[in-house]
Amino acid sequence: MEIQSENLEQVKEEFKDLKGRAKAAKRAMRQSKADKAEKNSKFAATLSQLRRERGISQKKAAGDLGISQALLSHYEKGIRECGLDFVVKCADYYGVTTDYLLGVSASRNGLDPSVYASLGAEDDDMPLSTLSQATRILLDTAAAASRGGAARYIYDYYMLSLYRGALTMAKAGILPKEMFKLDYNLGRELASAALAVQDARFVFIEDKSRTGSDVPEKTALHTIIAEAEEYILNNFVIE
Repeated sequence: MEIQSENLEQVKEEFKDLKGRAKAAKRAMRQSKADKAEKNSKFAATLSQLRRERGISQKKAAGDLGISQALLSHYEKGIRECGLDFVVKCADYYGVTTDYLLGVSASRNGLDPSVYASLGAEDDDMPLSTLSQATRILLDTAAAASRGGAARYIYDYYMLSLYRGALTMAKAGILPKEMFKLDYNLGRELASAALAVQDARFVFIEDKSRTGSDVPEKTALHTIIAEAEEYILNNFVIE
């Protein structure tokens, strides 16, 4: 009798353990479904938001993405789930990362604010974190602009500015001159002219009626703009 009683208790414990595992598995499944639904909801909201920001009709976006308008409508409402290939296609179409589309990252271009915030933290005279954060805000704002013109402009502008800065560093002996095909004087003049052309072209093609995107007050971009204007007024404006 004692042996049977011990066996019964053991069976009860095993059954209790199995029951607990089954409950844990059900909870995990419910959580997985909830996470999946939340991710799909974020994707749907972001997909719709990006299209509206561009001022594109659902019909045009669907045609550009190679699907029917009805299917895109279902994706934007979260009624249906899409495949990974479509997520990648949308990310390329709207100029954002797949992580941003899926709600994994808050940055449209993949720049990590926490990484840039740590730059220059030990040197108050060179606030690299402010510069990096301002760059991120500028890139994100450009990415949200219609037709992709702003994003292209910002990229070309940064490219030419970095090139001109690199030329100056080569002239000072910090970078090897072998990196450049053009000599310092010619490269600097052409880069400066290209920057001026970029400015004029972008202002000309963009919609003059646009009032600009909303940027939260007192960001790193505001700080950089204020510092740049102070630098210009203090060093180049003669009273």
